[in-house]
Formats: sequence, C-alpha cells, structure tokens
Amino acid sequence: MRTSHGETYKKCTSTLLKLILVATVIVIFIITISIQWNTQIVFGVYTKSVPTNVTPCAYLACSHSSNCTTRNKTCCAYVLKRSLDFLDAFFRRHNLPYVIIYGSLLGAVRNQTIIPWTRDIDIGFFNWTYLRSTSIQNELYQHGFYLFHTLDLTRICVHKDTLDKSLLLTQNVKQPPPTQIFHLHAYIDLYLATNSVNLTRNSSIYSIEFSGKFLSHISFKTNVTIDNQTYPTVDNVQEHLVHFYKKDYMRDVIPRRP
Repeated sequence: MRTSHGETYKKCTSTLLKLILVATVIVIFIITISIQWNTQIVFGVYTKSVPTNVTPCAYLACSHSSNCTTRNKTCCAYVLKRSLDFLDAFFRRHNLPYVIIYGSLLGAVRNQTIIPWTRDIDIGFFNWTYLRSTSIQNELYQHGFYLFHTLDLTRICVHKDTLDKSLLLTQNVKQPPPTQIFHLHAYIDLYLATNSVNLTRNSSIYSIEFSGKFLSHISFKTNVTIDNQTYPTVDNVQEHLVHFYKKDYMRDVIPRRP
C-alpha cells in the first residue's frame, strides 16, 4: 500500500516535534542541575558560584564632589582608598598579583590620588580560580568586603555589616538594600588579565578585559603613586593612558554638575 506525500509529511513533522520536545526537556534538566549545584561559568573558568546580587553591599551616600579628598571620610574617594589599601595588603599576603589600570591609573598619574568623582577602582587581576574560592570570599567578608559578579565583571564592595565603621559613616540605612550596581557609589572593579604569550611569545604581554586588541606590558616591576603610597601597574603607562584617554589625558576635566 502506497503512502501519500501528505501522510509522510505528517509523520516527519510529528517525529520532529517529538525530538524538539525531548531536546527541550534535556535543556531544562541541565539548567536545573546547574542551579542545584550552584555553579556557573565565568570568563571561561568553571568555578563555584560567585554571588550575583548586590544587596549585601552597604548603601553609601558618600560624596563625589570635585573638592573631595581621600582624607575626608564623607567622600567616596576615602572609601575607595581604604578599600584599595586593604586589598593591596590582602593580595600580597595571598601572593595574588594585580595591577592598577584604566581610570585609577589615570588619576594616579595625573593627580597622584583617586579621582574625586569616580565610583570605582580599576584593577587588573590574574588568578581568578583562587580569588573565587570559598575561603577567599569568606575571608574578604570577615574583613568587611563582599565579592560579587554583575554586568560581566567581578567586583568588590564594602558590605553593610563591616566592623570598620569609618567606612559606613555615610551609610543610608533608610534606603532599601541596593539591587543594582548603579546604586553603589564606591566599589572595586576586577578585570581579567590574560597572558598573550601564545600570540607574542613574550611572557610579559597581557590582554586586559575590555581593552580590545590593546596589549599591556606587565613585568610587576613598575609602580604608580597614590597619596604617597606605591601600587603595581603596567609598564607601558603612557601608551596605556593615550590609548584609553587620548593624548591630552593630563588635562584635568571636572564634570559638570547636573
């Protein structure tokens, strides 16, 4: 008995729908298992979950006034400098190399301090696996800092229960907990620095996240000064700043007030 083209089409369609249904069930199962195991893939490294919510961060109402300094406890620059000093000591204690980059390097070179109106410190980091370990996250939290991941970046903020009350002088307890990174006025941005030895055959050449094709020379021998304290940075400082902030990067532009 011959089968009509219509019947053949119906059978093929039915089989295809069944395959799609099976594939959908498998995908849902995989997602469910992933959530249950509380894991995620970040920057190509399979790690235990890094929190993605910002609610543990302190809701600071610190000032970004152009008159602010790192010594004024009501200024965000004060919180950022204290955070940087802690992380510098913390990273050194754990033998975790890092470098000052982007806007933080700009402020250090141009003003030898933290730019008063900036919200973040920019750090190039190299050992994600160790940084994202549970023990490191717990130790950071015990010292008043919270590691989280949002908008494609791993970041660190002052958490709302820190014992260092000088960092909470501007905390607005009347505000509900922050739910977005835009609610935070002072935090650390951590950018992945990847060694480009396979491309350049030079072990001191790195590609830093969000820098495009620009390559940074990093020998860990170059320092930059912020408020009379030195921190590690890239070797090709001027090239770095010209690339990201143009040739007139030394021009100090104060943002207009809204």
